[in-house]
Amino acid sequence: AAIGRFDGQTEAAAMSNDADPDNRNDVDDAVGTKKKGGATYIDPKMRKSTDFTSWLAEPETKKKLEGKTVMMFCTGGIRCERASAYLNTKMGEDVKGVYQLQGGIERYLQAFPEGGFWRGKNFVFDKREAVGAGNFNGDGGVVRTRPGGGTGGGDEKLPAGAECSGCGRPWDRYVGKRKCYTCGVPVLVCDACMSGSAGGGGKKRKKKKKGEEGGKGTSDGGEGRVDVSKLRCPLCKDEGITVPADDVEFTDNGVRGRSRDPSGSSGKASKSVLKWGGGHASGKKE
Repeated sequence: AAIGRFDGQTEAAAMSNDADPDNRNDVDDAVGTKKKGGATYIDPKMRKSTDFTSWLAEPETKKKLEGKTVMMFCTGGIRCERASAYLNTKMGEDVKGVYQLQGGIERYLQAFPEGGFWRGKNFVFDKREAVGAGNFNGDGGVVRTRPGGGTGGGDEKLPAGAECSGCGRPWDRYVGKRKCYTCGVPVLVCDACMSGSAGGGGKKRKKKKKGEEGGKGTSDGGEGRVDVSKLRCPLCKDEGITVPADDVEFTDNGVRGRSRDPSGSSGKASKSVLKWGGGHASGKKE
């Protein structure tokens, strides 16, 4: 099949029977994604880019793409360069064509200042942090209070899934370098849960008196507290993942993961984890 590029105007004219795979990771998709319209949106639900090969090998994936014009997109176009070539190698004869969004979402939002088919923000890899329609400077920096109250994570137009992993409050910023307890990907944690303030309201926690119990929503004790060190990402929650990432070792040259407990009695482990190292590290240490 042909490998090419398409722009925003092509996307607007795309038919619903064309396939539009999101070649980003789930953490990117949580803060911004495509609206309905144009080609049919497909979410591979990847934790890292190397999950793409496993996703493409699944029979369900092939069924979704067969006979379609594949129009994939990613943050700035780089990941699509590799993914489009790989997809064409594996399924080139089964699809009508393989195309990638020219310049990625980065250029798309510049071409369509009102957002076009996009909702939310584009999570980028520089100090801007995340860029939205009409906000090309991004969110980088501290969480600032907005006029009239609220912080940088309270936008009512946020896509589904853009919420704090601790209290469920609408939130779309990855601050505090918090990671998923069971797979290691970044998780969204609001300023209230990070600081331990009660109720997720964004106000700073009052200093406790001696012998006083922590309130609801705090991170330092008490009923209903939020332990930010053991939060799970939405994908792990949906998949029922319970085994800590520290108890998962890499296989297949670091592409996949498996629990160190072969019996499975400790729960379900993520097949893909993010952490430094690779191979059977635990075995090498012995």
